[in-house]
Amino acid sequence: MAPPTRTSDKGTLARWLAEVRTQAQMVELTEQEFGHRVSRSAIANALIRFGLAGSTPRYHDYIPWRINPVHATAHPLRILRLLGRRGENNFLNQREMDMLDSWLKQMKDKGFIVGYDPNDPRGFHYINKKYKDHKDTIQIRRAVLHI
Repeated sequence: MAPPTRTSDKGTLARWLAEVRTQAQMVELTEQEFGHRVSRSAIANALIRFGLAGSTPRYHDYIPWRINPVHATAHPLRILRLLGRRGENNFLNQREMDMLDSWLKQMKDKGFIVGYDPNDPRGFHYINKKYKDHKDTIQIRRAVLHI
């Protein structure tokens, strides 16, 4: 008989998805909140089992690129997800709001936008706003960079 599952319940996993947590972050949160370590694949299987797989918001207006998995935890990507959540009136805690506001101020003060090159080891780059290729207020370059 298989051992009992040690992953989080459906409600907790759904909450973490709504907070746009990665599976790696869910592994860490499971250990912090419940005191036991699970694998990333256990989290992935639980998401499938509970019918939650594929339900992560993508925020395509804010993240129009196909993200290379090696860049999945990059800070600019996390910030753009927060921006997407705010843009869709989803919940942000105070820490997230402060982090996003600080980032937006820095981007404006320095005249930067975010560009992305999936083939570059760094992936995300802060580039001059003159390279913005759309009229939206979102601080990104939609076209992929080729660094």
